[in-house]
Amino acid sequence: MKVNGIFLKLGFIMMVLFLVILLPLGFIIDRIFLEIYSEQVHQNVNQHANKLKEALENNFRNDPKIFDYLTSTLDEEILIFDEKGVILSNPVLEFQKGQQIQHDLLQILREGKYFDRGYKSLETSEEFFFVGRPLIVEGKFSGGIFVFSSIDKIHQLMHSVRHWIIVSIIGSVILAFCYTLFVSRKFSKPLIEMEEATRKIAKGNLTTHIQIKSNDEIGSLGKAINKLSLELNNYRTNRSELLANISHELRTPISYLKGYAQLIKTHQYSDEKELESYSIIIENESDRLSKLIQDLFELSKMEEGKVKLYHQLVDIEELIDEATRKVKVKARRKDLELVIIKNTLPSIYSDGTRIHQILINLLENAIYYTEKGKIVVTAEQQNGFILITVKDTGIGIPEEDLPFIFDRFHRVEKSRSREMGGTGLGLAIVYELVKLLRGSVTVTSKYGYGTEFCVSLPLNIEH
Repeated sequence: MKVNGIFLKLGFIMMVLFLVILLPLGFIIDRIFLEIYSEQVHQNVNQHANKLKEALENNFRNDPKIFDYLTSTLDEEILIFDEKGVILSNPVLEFQKGQQIQHDLLQILREGKYFDRGYKSLETSEEFFFVGRPLIVEGKFSGGIFVFSSIDKIHQLMHSVRHWIIVSIIGSVILAFCYTLFVSRKFSKPLIEMEEATRKIAKGNLTTHIQIKSNDEIGSLGKAINKLSLELNNYRTNRSELLANISHELRTPISYLKGYAQLIKTHQYSDEKELESYSIIIENESDRLSKLIQDLFELSKMEEGKVKLYHQLVDIEELIDEATRKVKVKARRKDLELVIIKNTLPSIYSDGTRIHQILINLLENAIYYTEKGKIVVTAEQQNGFILITVKDTGIGIPEEDLPFIFDRFHRVEKSRSREMGGTGLGLAIVYELVKLLRGSVTVTSKYGYGTEFCVSLPLNIEH
């Protein structure tokens, strides 16, 4: 376990948070109990003092027996003295009968004022709360009373309360520690697993997969790592397949070029007509090689986002007419009917050159894979988009091939495609171009009955 790992950091933060909450809370509870009990004691002592004062003032007689009786019947310690401060009741604490109380306390009472304060016994060190009340009989100061109440009970109670508060805090800290371990482990475990997974991915183990057990941000992160692993694995597979395909595609025309060049070099031909056929093959293979390299270059620029778009108002009808005009000769050679169906269409703000490139690729692809029948081009406006469809009556695409139809070098019938001169990049280029133009392209097909490509382009590429 790392010292600076997330498990310890998260655990430390949570424990500090618990302590920051529990310690002040324990202190506040202690203060609340102390204040409540002290207030209650003060209130009780003051009530007894007031009642005793009222009883003595209504029937004040300088009779020691009465004073002794009063002090013996109450729980508190009571001290009664006359107007001169001489104690009349039984001894209380260090105060003896006949002794005189402190002059400053007597003076306060002579002025008709009350007081309450603390007192600590010199003999027992016991702490008391006591109040003083003057006795006013017929408007004249006739003496006073002190009522003492021990606050050692408060201290004992508070010691007990503090004991339970401390026990509660310790128990809470233990529970918090266990909870912190559980939560820290629960939160840090998936993160640690993700760290290990990313390290494996970095080392090339792209089949690494993380078990997702939540739908929160951590779960989303795990899904993102799984997706990254899958994408990298697909990228590596596609890269390997791409390199293999490129090598294969380059090897075929180069083999033709080298073979027929050697035949010409060694004069292995019977007449000028055979020599001309060799030259035509070399020329066709050179064109094919040149087109393959150009398509690869174009596709690479598009995938890297290095293709510049030149926005202008584009007449879609004119583009469709121009594209079909260019492929009409190829269609006529195969005795295919080329049908154009278009309504009055508005001009759109887009890149006309790229739209033309898309149409040419789709039309040539349709002609390549159609032996008889017709090719129908339809264009219409719909919900702020121009929909262009190219439908043929060709061989169609098997259902299992449809998800991969826009992949590089993917061919439904590889041998026939090479014979027709295709590079296997046309539809991949269409897909990337449509994406650059903020549109979409879809394909529907039934094997043996034909295929339909539908391109949707926005009226304004900036929106």
